[in-house]
Amino acid sequence: MWKPSPRIKHPLPVLRSPTAEEARTSRMFSPLRLASGLELRERSWVPAMVPWRATEEGFVTQDVLDWYGRFAEGEPGVMVVEATGIRDIPSGPLLRIGHDRFLPGLSTLVETVRQRSGGRTRLFIQCIDFLRIRRRPQKERYLEQFLEITEAHRKNLAEQLDDERWEGA
Repeated sequence: MWKPSPRIKHPLPVLRSPTAEEARTSRMFSPLRLASGLELRERSWVPAMVPWRATEEGFVTQDVLDWYGRFAEGEPGVMVVEATGIRDIPSGPLLRIGHDRFLPGLSTLVETVRQRSGGRTRLFIQCIDFLRIRRRPQKERYLEQFLEITEAHRKNLAEQLDDERWEGA
């Protein structure tokens, strides 16, 4: 028969599903008032994920609405909307919020979550400032601009390769 080790102070509880009463009275499902005064109906959160379902220009798509709508059906207290760009620069299929033209789609997202969660889920938007996506310069231009081979480099290479032809090359 198994006996707990004397080093174990607190044995793990027996794994079982909670009763309906235990689940109903769990702190996880109790309201929470944030410092801002906003009250959440419960304390569960769906963290920000980046599903890459927006358009290349950053607009909400039906895929975005379906993605968040499925999570909303579980009625979490909060869902954090993916990294949402605040500047109007290319950032791939990620949502954006930095111009009024994005508001109709974001409003539809809020309404979708409200409907599919029965009004129980709050949406928070994770705003982020994306850097501009730039193409890598051509190899020759990069080497000319950023790589200067000095005499010290050549000497080190000659020593490493044990080949004096690299010195002074």
